[in-house]
Amino acid sequence: MIKNKVINVLVPIVAVLVALLIGAGIIGYLGESPAKAYGYLFSGAFSGKRAIARTLLEATPMIFTGLAVLFAFRGGMFNIGAQGQMMMSGLTAAAIGGFITNVFISNPIVILIVGGFAGFIWAGIAGILKAKLGIHEVISTIMLNYIAMSFEQYCLNYPLKAPGTNPQTPPVIEAARLGKLLDIHVPLNYGFILALVAVVIVWFILEKTVLGYEIKAVGYNPSAAENNGINVKLIIVLVLGISGFLAGLGGVERVLGGVGQFSYKQGITATYGFDGIAVALLGKNTPVGTLLAAILFAALRVGGRAMQFNTNVPSQIVIMIQAIIILLIAADNMIRKWIEKAAKKGEEI
Repeated sequence: MIKNKVINVLVPIVAVLVALLIGAGIIGYLGESPAKAYGYLFSGAFSGKRAIARTLLEATPMIFTGLAVLFAFRGGMFNIGAQGQMMMSGLTAAAIGGFITNVFISNPIVILIVGGFAGFIWAGIAGILKAKLGIHEVISTIMLNYIAMSFEQYCLNYPLKAPGTNPQTPPVIEAARLGKLLDIHVPLNYGFILALVAVVIVWFILEKTVLGYEIKAVGYNPSAAENNGINVKLIIVLVLGISGFLAGLGGVERVLGGVGQFSYKQGITATYGFDGIAVALLGKNTPVGTLLAAILFAALRVGGRAMQFNTNVPSQIVIMIQAIIILLIAADNMIRKWIEKAAKKGEEI
């Protein structure tokens, strides 16, 4: 019988392959060659230094938000507020880097920490509401997203607005910017390295520390955890706070990394906060899985643009493929049965 750990690895792989096959069928129906379309998709994402840089740049915020969602999942909570947490942290980074010219305050390390804590506080509000009043985090994080969106509009049009007509902040000072990883016209920055470090740190916390044990204990059974002396309310606030900190780093990276010419612009956070949910699900709530899932989703998005440019296949096909992957991941038991049946037939042969 095939081992459960192997099945856990195979489930997302099978989901991706089935989604690509379904996508190939749709592409064929549109009158295009699936092999040709997927060839452009792959080359657009990975062919050459510039393509890889674009893919990794797109993956960076997804890694942060994916880690944020999985961290909350491990504690038995569902953080849907990563989008708002990114916004609050990004605005904080833009305010410090764009309006404070002191190089000891406006440097990347300080801004990353302070911006991350803005996400911690924003998510911590939902944690306190859950711990003290029993308000479900899904409701509170969704509402906090709407508040963050309105606050973003206010800041970009009034206190943080740069001179001019466009709703955006002034660029952050030179000393506050994250350095580029490659000397090419793609702003891939050290935020990607920070994302890789975050993957290792999250793994270490969850698997090698007492805090990680307590987080997982609360996630499995809060009542049993409390009976064993774990402060469940504190863990709830910490889990959502750390989740918000991770998401917030993604917002800070977008500003300091030069994605918006080093300023906070409307739409700079795109849908990365919601993408993190899909990334965490595809990564089976593991840090390494989340990293790989983020790169896959980024490759689909970046390669999809190249596919649309070189063929008559619309880039919306990529969105459909992503949606099918998530649906198949949700149908986890169905895919497990497929794998187990295939394994049994292989043993019989």
